[in-house]
Amino acid sequence: MPVAPDAVLEDHQGRTLLGFERLLHHRPAKVWAALTELDELRPWHPSPFELEPRAGGAVRYVPPDGAAFGEGEVTEYDPPRVLAYTWGEDRLRFALEERADGCLLVLEHVFDDRFKAARDAAGWHLCLDALSSSLAGEQPVEGNWRELNSAYEERFGIPPERATPPPSG
Repeated sequence: MPVAPDAVLEDHQGRTLLGFERLLHHRPAKVWAALTELDELRPWHPSPFELEPRAGGAVRYVPPDGAAFGEGEVTEYDPPRVLAYTWGEDRLRFALEERADGCLLVLEHVFDDRFKAARDAAGWHLCLDALSSSLAGEQPVEGNWRELNSAYEERFGIPPERATPPPSG
C-alpha cells in the first residue's frame, strides 16, 4: 500500500519552505538526542553531523567513513525544543512540542530551488519514517523513494522534466 505524501510546500520570504509534522510517541528528551547526537543520527539522518551545542556553533557533517565533508552553523539551540542549522544554502529547523503521549516534531526545510521540493520531500519523508523506527528500537522499513517522489511532484505541481534530480552518489 503506497504511503501518502504528507509534506506541505509554502513560499517563505521569497524562498521555498518544505514542512512536516510527525507525532512521535517518545518524550522530547529522547527525540532531542536523536536530533543532536551523532550515534543517534546515523540510523536515520541523510548527513549525520557533530555540532557545537550553541547558537553560532559549528555543524560538521560526517559521512559513514568518518571524514568530515562540510560545515554548517547552528542558528537556534534551545534544548529540548528547537534545533536549527544550515546545510549548504539550506536552513533546517526541528521543533519539538511536548504532548501527553510524546511530542510533535515539526520540521521546516527552507531552500531556493523549488524544483527540488519533491525529491527532498520524498527523502525527508523516508528519513522521518526511519527516525520513528529508530526511536522505537526497530529497523527502518525500506521505503519507495521513487513512488514518493512522483507523488510529491504531483502534489506540488512540479513537472517531472523540470524536477531537480537526486544528488549523485
